[in-house]
Amino acid sequence: MESFFKSFVYAWNGIKAAIGAQRNLKVQSGIALIVVCAGFYFNIRALEWCLILLSISLVIGLEMMNSAIENLVDLVTLERKPLAGKIKDVAAGAVLFASVMAVIIGVLIFRKYLMIL
Repeated sequence: MESFFKSFVYAWNGIKAAIGAQRNLKVQSGIALIVVCAGFYFNIRALEWCLILLSISLVIGLEMMNSAIENLVDLVTLERKPLAGKIKDVAAGAVLFASVMAVIIGVLIFRKYLMIL
């Protein structure tokens, strides 16, 4: 049982390390905080909360995976290799794709509250 609880400590340490070391993750966390505050301010519905929280968790989770992949590639090879660059680019592309979709979801949800579009 002790190892079960230690795994939470290790995971929490990983979250802290990622936020501390990754500028993009700090920015994304700040944007997430603003969106959550906006959700409370506009009193969005439960389904809207689900979509917002799912989008936030997807973007932040993918950013953390991207960071892990980049660190792993750097650990495996210090040389500039095309495949290593491709691996990093694909991981970063996943974050970008999820981020664009999250923005679209946010616009669709908040536009009625902001009376835009």
